[in-house]
Amino acid sequence: MTTRWLSDAWFDMLGIEFGDVSGPPALSGTVVVGVTGGPDGDMAGHVVFADGSVVSSGPGAVPSPDLTLALTDEDARGVLAGDLDPSVAFMQGRMKVAGAMAPLLDLLALAGTEASTARRARLAGSTTY
Repeated sequence: MTTRWLSDAWFDMLGIEFGDVSGPPALSGTVVVGVTGGPDGDMAGHVVFADGSVVSSGPGAVPSPDLTLALTDEDARGVLAGDLDPSVAFMQGRMKVAGAMAPLLDLLALAGTEASTARRARLAGSTTY
């Protein structure tokens, strides 16, 4: 089954894929990811973490997130597919960041794990653009 990139169903799949992945226990709060320049225009989604685990995710931004990330559609797809490491995107300025830095560092640590990389690859394989 494939799901359209950044659709409601795609966020449901994201929640399922990452529902049992644990990151650093300090990773808590809401992260909004903005994606610019996509085929359907600019879009955003959010992920809520508690104690290192994904609690919920969905389309759209939420008020007062702890961390906001912004990437181009091309770079966001690259991160999902594993072609662009999130830490590299941050260091090269390809991922813009606003908000608290502690959740960013915890999120990058989670993104670098084998479990996270494998789940992103599965999600990418089930995504149509």
